[in-house]
Amino acid sequence: MLAEVQFTAARKSLTKIFDNVWHRFLPALIRRRQAEEVLLVRRDLQEDILRAYRFKPEILPEEDGSVTLALDELGIAVNAATFAEAVGELVREIKAYAEDYMKRPELFLNAPNRKAHFPYILRVWLCNNDQDIKSLLEL
Repeated sequence: MLAEVQFTAARKSLTKIFDNVWHRFLPALIRRRQAEEVLLVRRDLQEDILRAYRFKPEILPEEDGSVTLALDELGIAVNAATFAEAVGELVREIKAYAEDYMKRPELFLNAPNRKAHFPYILRVWLCNNDQDIKSLLEL
C-alpha cells in the first residue's frame, strides 16, 4: 500500500519525503537493496500507535508493610518500603532495561521472551525524562 522509495532516490529527495511525512501525515517506506526497509513516521503518530501498549503494574502489599510492583509487560518487579519508593524504583528499573535494550538490540530482538518487549521499550525511548516514564504507569 505504501509507496516505496529506493534509497538512492530518497537521498536525492529527502526534503520532499520529509514534507510528506510531516505535513501530509504519510509514512514513507525507504528500501535499500532487496530486503532492507525502514519506515519514517511522525513522532506524534508513532506515540499514538504505541498507546495500545499499556504499562499496568500490579500492586502487591507485602506482610512486612512494604510494597511490590510487578510489571508483567516487561518482566520487572521491584519492592520498597513505601508505594512512592516502589514507583521510583520501578521507573529506574524500566529506564535501565530500556538503556540495556538500546545497547544490545540484536540480543533482545532475537530472544523469543524479549522481542515482544520492543513496543514498550520504544514508548520508553520516546520519553524525555523520568517523569515521562512515570506517566506511562497506570497506577
